[in-house]
Amino acid sequence: MARKLVGATAIKWHKILGHAGPDAIEQLPKHVNGAELEELIDERAPLKVECEVCLLVKHTQQIS
Repeated sequence: MARKLVGATAIKWHKILGHAGPDAIEQLPKHVNGAELEELIDERAPLKVECEVCLLVKHTQQIS
């Protein structure tokens, strides 16, 4: 039985996949049956510094 296509933007895939990097999201449609990006191919997932959650996790020290 064929899987139903699941389409989402790169930003949504970034969140769904646990904040995966842009290279992993770019490869997603090639390696996962039913997964597709809803935007242009050259649109990429947010870079780690563009995602607030990823940016906060990267901090090693809080400056007061």
